[in-house]
Amino acid sequence: MNLVERGEELSIMEHMLDSGASGHGGVILVSGAVASGKTALLRAFEARVNASGALYLQATASDAERDLPLGVMGQLLLGAGLSAPDARRAACLMELVAGSAQTRRAAGELPAVAMNEIPELCGILLDKARERPLVLGIDDVRHADEHSLECLLYLARRLAVSRILVVLGENSGFLAGHARLRVDLLRLPGCRNIRLGPLKRSGVAEMISVFGDPGWRTRKLVSELHHIGGGSPLLTRALIEDRRAAGPGTTSSAGLVPGESFVRAVATCLYRSDLATRRTAWALAVAGPDMSLAELVEVLGTSRESLLRSLRALNEAGLLDAGWFRHEAGRAAVLRSLEPADRARVEARCAQVLHEHGAAATVVVRHLIAAETVDAPWARRTLIEAAERALADDEVDLALTCLRIARDTSTDPHQILEIRAALTRAGRRVNPAGVAQHLPELTAAALDGRLGTRHAEELVGHLLWFGRAERALDVLRAVERRGTEPPGRSGPGAQHRHDCPRRWMTYAYPGLPASARTCLGGTPEHTTARDTTPQHTQSLTRSPHQRAATLLMVLLDGPGEDVVVRAEQILQSTRLDDGTLTALLVALDSLVLADRLEAAAFWCETLLKEAAERHAPMWQALLAAAKARIELRTGALLAAQESARSALALVPADGWGVAVASPVATAVFTRTAMGRLDEAAAHLSVPVPDSAFQTSDGLLYLRARGHYYLAAGRPYAALDDFLTCGDLMRRWDFDLPALVPWRTDAAEAHLSLGDRERARALAEEQLALSGRGNSCARAVSLRMLACTLNAAHRLPLLGEAIEILRDRGHRLELVRATDELARAHRELGKVGQARALARKAQRLAGECGVPVPSMPSAAADTSGPYPAELPWSSGNRRHPDELSNAELRVATLAVRGHTNRQIADKLCITISTVEQHLTRAYRKLAVQRRADLAAKLSPLAGPGEDREGAAAHDACDRLHVG
Repeated sequence: MNLVERGEELSIMEHMLDSGASGHGGVILVSGAVASGKTALLRAFEARVNASGALYLQATASDAERDLPLGVMGQLLLGAGLSAPDARRAACLMELVAGSAQTRRAAGELPAVAMNEIPELCGILLDKARERPLVLGIDDVRHADEHSLECLLYLARRLAVSRILVVLGENSGFLAGHARLRVDLLRLPGCRNIRLGPLKRSGVAEMISVFGDPGWRTRKLVSELHHIGGGSPLLTRALIEDRRAAGPGTTSSAGLVPGESFVRAVATCLYRSDLATRRTAWALAVAGPDMSLAELVEVLGTSRESLLRSLRALNEAGLLDAGWFRHEAGRAAVLRSLEPADRARVEARCAQVLHEHGAAATVVVRHLIAAETVDAPWARRTLIEAAERALADDEVDLALTCLRIARDTSTDPHQILEIRAALTRAGRRVNPAGVAQHLPELTAAALDGRLGTRHAEELVGHLLWFGRAERALDVLRAVERRGTEPPGRSGPGAQHRHDCPRRWMTYAYPGLPASARTCLGGTPEHTTARDTTPQHTQSLTRSPHQRAATLLMVLLDGPGEDVVVRAEQILQSTRLDDGTLTALLVALDSLVLADRLEAAAFWCETLLKEAAERHAPMWQALLAAAKARIELRTGALLAAQESARSALALVPADGWGVAVASPVATAVFTRTAMGRLDEAAAHLSVPVPDSAFQTSDGLLYLRARGHYYLAAGRPYAALDDFLTCGDLMRRWDFDLPALVPWRTDAAEAHLSLGDRERARALAEEQLALSGRGNSCARAVSLRMLACTLNAAHRLPLLGEAIEILRDRGHRLELVRATDELARAHRELGKVGQARALARKAQRLAGECGVPVPSMPSAAADTSGPYPAELPWSSGNRRHPDELSNAELRVATLAVRGHTNRQIADKLCITISTVEQHLTRAYRKLAVQRRADLAAKLSPLAGPGEDREGAAAHDACDRLHVG
C-alpha cells in the first residue's frame, strides 16, 4: 500500500510492535482530522503485523452500532481463531452482557453482571496473547459502544505485562465525546499518541508521482493541489483523479478544475464528520462569507464554542482556510450534499437572522429567493424593497424575481397592486410585451382611485406605449380628479402639477382624437403669456419630461438654434433611467431634425453604450432604432440596416407597441434605397398597430412604404402614402418638413406620373415652409424643384442644395443631388463636367451602399437610336399620350432585347410588375408584340423647350410616342 509522508509514524508503530512481542504491550492512539489517512495507516500496519507473525484482530466501530453491547469486541473475537470451548464461553458472556444492557441504560452505570463478565471476556484475549503476540486494531473508535470501551480500558491497564498492542484510530474532531477514554489511556506509561497532520507540498508532489503523471509535477500544479486540497490525502487524490479524467490533452500549464471526484470526496468528509460539523459546513456554505460568527451562531442555534470547534475541524479537514472555503468548488460540493428541503430551511433561517440584524434588503433577499416561500410580512416588505434597489442597480432579473415571489405570497389587495405596478415598470426594461397582462387590472384600479399617483402616471406611459390613448386619458383625468396635491404644495407652478403629462400626451401622441386633444390642451395655440413667465418656466423645467415637452413645443416652431440648446441641456444633465429614457430620445430626435447629425450620433452612441453596460434590452433597442435613423440620414445604409436589425432582435416586434413603426420604417427605407426590394417587402409584413399612425413613428412608416412603392413602380400607391402623411401632419398641427418632407416625396411621385406642374407647386410650397436656413429640408426642396425645371435653371438650385447637404452631412441626399447636377450638365452639353460629377456621385453612392449610378458613354451623349442605360430621373415631363416613367423604362429595356427576368433584376422590381408595365405599354402604343415597340419609340425634345440641345440629349432626353 502506498503511504505518503507517513513513514515516521509507521516506524513508531513497528517499534511498539516489537516491544509488545517481547512482553511489553501498549496502546497507540492514531488521531487526525477526517480523511487524513488514519485508516490507510492502520491497514499498512496490519500488513506489517501479519508479516511479523503476530495476530492482528481488526474492528471498525460504527455510529449505527453504538447501542449494540460489545459490538466492537464481537468483531475482534470473530477473527481471534478461538477454540470451540472458548468460542462458546465468549458467546455466553456476550449474551449475559447484552441482557444487562437495558439495565445499564436505565440506571446510567454498568450493572454488576456486566462488571463481572467483562474481566472474563477480556481474559480470553489475554490467554490468546500467551500463544502469540496480539494486536487489536480498532478504527473510528469514537463510535464504539460503552461495553467495548470498558473492555479496552480493562485490557489497557494490563498491557504492561502482556503481549497485546492496542491500536486505535480516532477523529480529532470528535474529542469532546470521549474525554474519559483519552484521559485514561494517555496517562498509561505504554500509550503513545500519533497525530497525523496535513500533507506538505513535498507530500503532494509524491502523491502526483504515485497516482498521477510524473510530468504533472510542476510548481504551479503542486501549489494548486496543496491550496485546494488543504493537504488532505483524500481531497488531493480526488483532485488528481479529476485531472486525469480531464483527458490527455490537458497541459501542465492548464489550471486545476475540481470535478466529480472532488465533489464525492467532499461529501465523504462531511458524512464522516459529526452532525454538528456537518451542519456548520452547510450553514456556512448557505450563508456566504459575509455572515458574522454571531449571526452564524443564531442560524445554527448552538453555542459559540461549538461553532468554533466545528470550524476548526473543517479547517483541519482541508475544506476551509481561515474560516472560509479554500475554493468555490468546495462550497458548491457542500451545497450539493444538502437536501433541497433542508437547504430551503437553512436559507429561510439565514434570511430571518440577517433581517433581524439589520442587513441590507438585497443581501437578505437572496436567501429569501432560495428559500422559495417565507410567509411573513417582513419577508414581503424586504422583497419589495430589494426589488427597488435591484432595479436601481440594473439587476432587472433579480428585481423581477423578488416582485414575483412577493406577489405570490401577498394577500393584501393594495400591496398586490403596488407589486403589479412595480412588475410593470421593471418588466418594461426587458420586454414590454410581458407587462401587458398587468395593464387591465392596474387601469381599473387607477380609475377607481386605488392606485397611487406615481404608479398611475407610469400607467399612462404604458397605455400610450400599447396604443391605448383613450384609456390613458381616462387615467389622467381620474388622477386629476383625486386632487392628490401634497400638503404645503402651493404657489406658482402648483396649478401646473399635471401640465407635464397633458403636454407630453399632446406632443408624443399628436394623432389623438380631436375630443381628446381639446381636453388635453397644451398645444402651441393654448400657450399664453402667463405660461411664459419665469415662475412657470421654472415649474416646467423641473423634470426631464417637462423639459422634453417644452422642447417639442419649441420644435414645432422650427428646428432652430434654440432647439439645439435645449436638447443639449437635456442630454448633458439627465441620467439614463426608466423615467428619463423618453425625454433623452426626444432630445436625440430634436438634434436630428435640427440637422446636428454629428452631435446626435455622439450622444446616441454614448447612451447606447451605457444601456448595454446596464443590461437593459429595451433601452438598447430604442437607442439602436434612434441610431439607425441617424445613420440613414448620414447615408451609412449598411450601418443603419444593422442598427435596425439589432433593434428588432433585442426586443421582439410584439414588445414594441406603437414604436415598432420606427425600426421597421428605417429597415424598409434602407433596403429600398439599396435596391433590395424583396427584403423591404418582407419588413412591410411586420404587423404595425393602427394606433401607431397617431404618432410620428407612423409618419416615418408611411413615408418609407411610399418610397418602396415608388421604387417598385407603383407611383399611385406611393402618392397615396405621401399625401396621407401630409393630411395627418396638417390635421395635427405637426407639419415638420424636417421630420417627413411629404411635399417633396409627393412631388417625386407626381413626376413619376408625368405631372410636373403639381410637382413644382409642392416643391415650391415646401421650399417656402423650410425658410432661408441651411436645412436638409430646404436642400431636398431645391433638388426637387430643380427636377421640374429645364437644365439651365437647375444648376443654381442644385448647387445650393449640394452645398447645404455637404455641410449638414446628409450623404444619401447628396448622392441624388450630385447625380441630378450631372444630368443637368449633360443636357447642356457640358460632357466633361457631367462625367466628373457622375464619378463623384458614383463614389458617394458606393460609400453609402446604394446602387452605383452608371456613367454615360461618349456615344450616349450624341448618338444612338435608344437612350443609354442610365439612372432614370423622375422629373421627365411628358405629353398626355406618353408612357409613364416606369412603363417607358420597361419598354426601352424590352426593345434592347432584355428578358422579363433581366428587366426585373435591373430595375429591382418583380417579374409580375414588368408584365403589367409591358401590357399597358402595348395598349397605349397600339402594338401586339415586343418587336413592334422600337418603331413607336424615338427621342424628341419636349414642346416649349430649346431644340438645339435635342441631339445632344442622353438618357435624360424625353422619349415620345411616335
